[in-house]
Amino acid sequence: MLKSWLVKRDFSVETATSVDQAKQLVKENSFDLILSDIRMPGSDGFALLSWVKKYDSDILVIMMTGYADIETAVASMKSGAVDYIAKPIDPELLFKKIDEAFVMQENRKKSMPLSNDFVKPPGAHYKRLFVALDRVLEENLHGLIIGERGTGKASAVKYIYEKGIHRSSPLEIFDVGSIDQPAISDLNKQGYEEEGLMNAFRLAKGGLLHIKGVDRLDLNSQNELIDILTKQVRGKGFTQVIMTTEKGLPELQRILLPKLFSIVKEDAITLPVLKGKRQEIAFFALHFLKFANQTLNKKVKTIDLRVQEACMQYDWPGNIQELKNCIFKAVLLSDGDHVKAELLSSLLGGKGLTDSPASVSMKTVQALRKENYEREKIQQALELTKGNKTMAASILNIDRKTLYNKIKQYNVTSN
Repeated sequence: MLKSWLVKRDFSVETATSVDQAKQLVKENSFDLILSDIRMPGSDGFALLSWVKKYDSDILVIMMTGYADIETAVASMKSGAVDYIAKPIDPELLFKKIDEAFVMQENRKKSMPLSNDFVKPPGAHYKRLFVALDRVLEENLHGLIIGERGTGKASAVKYIYEKGIHRSSPLEIFDVGSIDQPAISDLNKQGYEEEGLMNAFRLAKGGLLHIKGVDRLDLNSQNELIDILTKQVRGKGFTQVIMTTEKGLPELQRILLPKLFSIVKEDAITLPVLKGKRQEIAFFALHFLKFANQTLNKKVKTIDLRVQEACMQYDWPGNIQELKNCIFKAVLLSDGDHVKAELLSSLLGGKGLTDSPASVSMKTVQALRKENYEREKIQQALELTKGNKTMAASILNIDRKTLYNKIKQYNVTSN
């Protein structure tokens, strides 16, 4: 009955009969809202709610309960549910609560500063990446993150820390590259105890230890790390260790001790480079444009079509960090309400931007114009309805699923 009501209102719906089945669906799909019974076979709705809030705090949860369980439902709201509804369920009241939940979430997002760390762009590369990262944080695993300069290794560690179970405990960074002389293995002998790996591990107790540049550890420190990774007892006080490096697995195999390499390779995650990923580049450019406006108190609304095409053609050897720096500089130096082609050309040293507008294919121009037009119309509809996506979809004459997909595709907010 619930599913048929929701489908008639253009919701895309999946159903589960147990907490385990629901968790699997959440891992395999992108959900905006979960309607959950409190009482279910095996684990109850509280267990699912607790897991969802750790897995993806953006997913809204409305609890369904019998009249006698109202106190329990109120307790569930204190645990992170956005609302509850008593059985038997009135469909109109249900849709009212759903709309209110989405409006509440949108208003909360408006009041929050935009984050520039590790947003999720469209595309298969980043979808696989976030599945891997979520597994590490969900299962509280030690991990190795491999990535070229500027791909976001530190941001990936921060993502694991802030979304994982250690977020209220210390985050300790041990930067191997910042320690030159004496050799790391001699630190304890020379009175440098405060800089050694084991001391960093003690400072991170119960939290997360980020070992930056694990490939530069000397043999003695590698043996210490093996002990840390293999002898810890899971439970209270367990310290998660995330290592980062710019070296690939073949090179690490030559550098690290065989036992250490066999441990770290199991949960190694490689961050994608930006080169050639047109859709992701366009997404990040617009995201950083919004973040730069907020940070610099500017009002640069758009990016010139030629600039967008140039960004997508450029190789970005410095990856996401280089793109972010470029957009920030462009916003800072712009004297109007959009980033002009001439400005980007100077920032990139003339690379990626050709002299003639004719070099941008008509197909590309038409595609970019369509994206800009759709983005503007969606933005207007959301502003007109004060963030109510059901009403916005009706105004745009599209179903809710299509609207949600386009909001994610174009990184639209209703600010």
